[in-house]
Amino acid sequence: MNMLYDDRYYLHLGYYENGYDLEAIAFKRKSQGVWDIFFDFERYGLENPNEKNELNEFGIKIFSIEIQELDVDYGEVRYKQWLSDQEII
Repeated sequence: MNMLYDDRYYLHLGYYENGYDLEAIAFKRKSQGVWDIFFDFERYGLENPNEKNELNEFGIKIFSIEIQELDVDYGEVRYKQWLSDQEII
């Protein structure tokens, strides 16, 4: 992956409602106000719809959020919306 991330800034995003236990991880790009969110499809036994944008140990980049400082509450709202849009929840 060509994208450089600032290893000082990352967040774990989770969805733990209705019997689900699904997590993603957000990494902040170096020198940019953008956070990329990664989800490990294989970990949850789900089909990977797109092999590109893979960050091997963390999964597939599923979306980005343009914001300088991402807080866990906003990140989890966006993550829950993505899970719903993908019909995972």
